[in-house]
Amino acid sequence: MGRILWAIVCVVAGIVISSSGVLGDSEASGQIGTIIMVIFLVIGLVPLLLRILELACMALSVTNKRVVGKTGVLRVHSLDLHIDKVDNVTLNATLLGRIFKYYNVTIKGSGDGTGVKFSGISNGPQIKNAITEAIEQHAAEARRAQAAEIAMAMRGKNN
Repeated sequence: MGRILWAIVCVVAGIVISSSGVLGDSEASGQIGTIIMVIFLVIGLVPLLLRILELACMALSVTNKRVVGKTGVLRVHSLDLHIDKVDNVTLNATLLGRIFKYYNVTIKGSGDGTGVKFSGISNGPQIKNAITEAIEQHAAEARRAQAAEIAMAMRGKNN
């Protein structure tokens, strides 16, 4: 939201400065006004375009064994966690996020203090539920495997 507001402020400021006549009425001042407007447009729109590109390049997937994802354009943060190493999945939403139903999902692994934050996720609760279900399924499979090992050991001991 901050980038959109910044873009709007810069565009409006550029238009106001270039069309207000503050610089005078000569042809040279009109060209300077146009240059100032273009500078404000670039300052306002570049961060917005980078955010759009970041959203387009973001990927997050959940399997029964791993959570894999990457986010970022200039500074790429990647995540590749075995499902039993996931410690915490946090959902956050700003006021506009609640209105438009998009979330910030932060996934923390064991030993990872900060985690990886995925911003602007439209299906955040479904992702959190998928990770929780995968963790529970992995734990159930581990319990079954352990029970089978105990049963094999008990059979071998009784013979």
